[in-house]
Amino acid sequence: MTGFIGRWLSDSIRFGLGLMLALAAMQVPALTNAYTAALLQISEDARRDITQRKEVARQYYRWADVTSDSAAIDALRPVEPANAEALAVSVAREQVLRGTHDRLMALPALLRPIQAAWDMLSDGRADKRAVLRTAIDTHAPQIVISMAAAIYGLAGLTLGLLLAQLLLALPRALWHRRGRRPALARPERRTPVLRA
Repeated sequence: MTGFIGRWLSDSIRFGLGLMLALAAMQVPALTNAYTAALLQISEDARRDITQRKEVARQYYRWADVTSDSAAIDALRPVEPANAEALAVSVAREQVLRGTHDRLMALPALLRPIQAAWDMLSDGRADKRAVLRTAIDTHAPQIVISMAAAIYGLAGLTLGLLLAQLLLALPRALWHRRGRRPALARPERRTPVLRA
């Protein structure tokens, strides 16, 4: 009876941990999609703000030939250096967010989470971290049936089963070690010496 309960308990732990990590891994592609959508939305908002600020400056100073971002920044520097610097920061931020979005969308859905994680580790700017936090906060767990979700789910299941096996192997090893008693030392047998 004890063996039956032990097997049932170990199978339940394996199944539960494997299923939990499989479902968690299936969220990775959906979370990456939320992250790329947030990158696009924030970069478009930044672009609208930049365009509006350039238009206000162009009308105020009556600049006819100022259309590009760099031309607007150069034209503002002599008259409003603080605004020129703020505009340059906004342009750089918009370019970084848009570039990250474009790089992610150029990849297949299976590779986007890996690229997003690598991009976050190699270039962890505060803007990107804020976008990721927003994506995580607004993400609603869901089961999306797609090739990427299935592959990530299978990887999570495999990892969960491996972790469960390691988790269960540790108490077994300790139990067997404790249960094994050291063998009693036998007295050393001496070979009799024959004397002539």
